[in-house]
Amino acid sequence: MLAAPLVVGLAMLQQQLPATVRPFVPGAFAAFLGALLANALCLRLERQPLASIGLSGGWRWGRDLGLGLLGGIVLLGAVALAVHGTGGFHLEPAAVRDGSLIIKAAWMMLGVALFEETLFHGYVFQRAIRGMGTRWAQVVLSVIFCLAHPFSTEMAGSTRAVAMLTTVLAGWMLGLCYLRTGRLALPVGVHMGWNWAMGCLGFGVSGNESKGWWTPVFHDRAEWLTGGSYGLEASVGSIVVLGAAVVALTLWKGLPQAEVPVLPVSDGPGHPPALGAGEA
Repeated sequence: MLAAPLVVGLAMLQQQLPATVRPFVPGAFAAFLGALLANALCLRLERQPLASIGLSGGWRWGRDLGLGLLGGIVLLGAVALAVHGTGGFHLEPAAVRDGSLIIKAAWMMLGVALFEETLFHGYVFQRAIRGMGTRWAQVVLSVIFCLAHPFSTEMAGSTRAVAMLTTVLAGWMLGLCYLRTGRLALPVGVHMGWNWAMGCLGFGVSGNESKGWWTPVFHDRAEWLTGGSYGLEASVGSIVVLGAAVVALTLWKGLPQAEVPVLPVSDGPGHPPALGAGEA
């Protein structure tokens, strides 16, 4: 509730920037700043630092971001190879191959990933863990993450069902990425790598048209197999790959977590201090 007006307000301000500046500050970064401010204000009330929700920076953060970026590209590549192997599509070189488009896409996808991970796996997710436990927090935030994505009514019912299930699995996987590291860097990297790779291949990204170095030409196959104009996220191949990633992350013990000072927060007179984010 706090993030919504901040995100909308900053997005409106972003539109007022000079035309020469606006491309360097895409709307996704304005949305990220709104989500970041909402997190910071809530943490201020608890006298907690931003580092307590996994926004600490440092070399570990950079390492996790890089690993996540590579992991996201590999996961999306696996889906693309699976669908291609079933004869779902083939790739043709794009009419215009401008390297600046790829760089701009990476910058925008970084903003999208920072915004969505700060919003869905920052303060809200971590306090939901405190109140409901990890499993229910994963369920609730994964469903909300799914519902926050647009699903066109023009999509076939089977394709929409696959896209929604895939998005729930993606939300669960990204939540596990935070839980296994205690930092938001890994989910940000995975999120960015997945979206960026999909855009570079010319597929739609959650229904949004993209321009990459290739253009997919779909064959006469069911839309729930190829994903169609929505993108590979509406392909049943994504369910298989993301399902495997969820199992792997569930079994993985995780990376070493940095020590983050978290101040105790009192729940009121007669109640013991609640656990901080780093202890959830």
